[in-house]
Amino acid sequence: MNGEQNRNDSGWVCLEEKTAGAPATKKRRISAPKKQKKLRRGRRKARNKRHILRGTAITLAGLAALYCVLVFSHIPLIEKWRTIYIETAMGTMNHQWLATMFLPQSVIDDVMSGRMTIELRQEEYNSSWDTGTDTSFDDTGEEAVDTWDDIREQFSEAYAEIDQKSFWAYMAAHKKSDVLDEDGYLMIDQADYDEEETGIQTIYGDPVCAIDTRNGIVIVGLKGDGYSGRMAIVKNPGQVRLAVSDTLGSSGSYLKQICRSTNAVLGINASGFSDPEGTGNGGDVFGMVVSGGRTVIDTLDTKMKVIGMDSGNRLNISSTLPRGTRDAMQFSPALIVNGKQLISGSSGWGLQPRSVIGQTKDGQMLLTVIDGRQPGYSIGITLGDLTDILYQYGAYQACNLDGGSSAVMYYRGRNITRSSAVTPDKGRHIPNAWIVDAN
Repeated sequence: MNGEQNRNDSGWVCLEEKTAGAPATKKRRISAPKKQKKLRRGRRKARNKRHILRGTAITLAGLAALYCVLVFSHIPLIEKWRTIYIETAMGTMNHQWLATMFLPQSVIDDVMSGRMTIELRQEEYNSSWDTGTDTSFDDTGEEAVDTWDDIREQFSEAYAEIDQKSFWAYMAAHKKSDVLDEDGYLMIDQADYDEEETGIQTIYGDPVCAIDTRNGIVIVGLKGDGYSGRMAIVKNPGQVRLAVSDTLGSSGSYLKQICRSTNAVLGINASGFSDPEGTGNGGDVFGMVVSGGRTVIDTLDTKMKVIGMDSGNRLNISSTLPRGTRDAMQFSPALIVNGKQLISGSSGWGLQPRSVIGQTKDGQMLLTVIDGRQPGYSIGITLGDLTDILYQYGAYQACNLDGGSSAVMYYRGRNITRSSAVTPDKGRHIPNAWIVDAN
């Protein structure tokens, strides 16, 4: 048949294969139905391939459209969260790639331009304490430091931020031995970040976690949409000072170490420090440092505010070191100066763990830490929202401190906030801390 195909009467197709110089091979038969099935399978594969390609193209087009909406849209809700995402990423030292890898630089620059404007205007804000009265706080808070028997009658005045109804309900439900220490001072301490609430509230509705009349301290729980933290109200500003790590220059110390070595009852982190790729050890501090009237670091960073306590126990936020400063460090931005709120919304700093120091017009200190970067517990807070909280509690001066994984608060032997550091029970090594001397 010489390579030609012939169909016999039974419907089979016969194939004859020959090789030069070789005997003829046996004939193979392929049924027509099987050939048709093979053709149909080929067509199906081709259709499936076209469907996959079409589906992939549609998916890619959809993703491209979604990307454009998320990156360029001016829909208020999308624009708000895009802005916070960019600010949050760019507000870190080591995770800016989360914005720069996925977003055009022009979009990032547009968002961050607002922060640059605020930073440029920070230089003009300086504390003055021009209240028309003697603003020295030498004796401030003394009436709040006493045993329960001696302070009971004037408790509502000395601790005016506490809702009295909820406080007395708590007292009625507990024995004296449960709420007084061995010397008769009122000591209610349920301040740990994961501890059950006392049921006592402030006049603004926030939970009160601790009341300590030995040291004149109230610790308030701050909880809101996506954040959790602590605010310590310290009645006597004379107890607040800046303590420096014993090993500053080579490394920092954990907050617990700083507080224990100085006999502090409470403390929060203070200065920022060099932290390449998140490996900084707290030894290389940013900005000047003054502790107990002694200049530890004399390098003034003009891009940051000077945050200092003077000899009259007043908190000053300024662009230079004021005369008479006893303790000082640097960070930014200023949040409230001379009773004026300077920050609103996210303002270019996004959602982060925060630490803040503030002072009310009557001298009480507000030391605040908000946890963050921990989904399911606390993501962080915007500077605007934190400024609102401080203003509500009467802050007349307030400034941002180093935050992020360094943000932590210590009270009576342990950390009461939950750091986002690799070791949350310890936090990070830090160069210095604002501490409250124990009575």
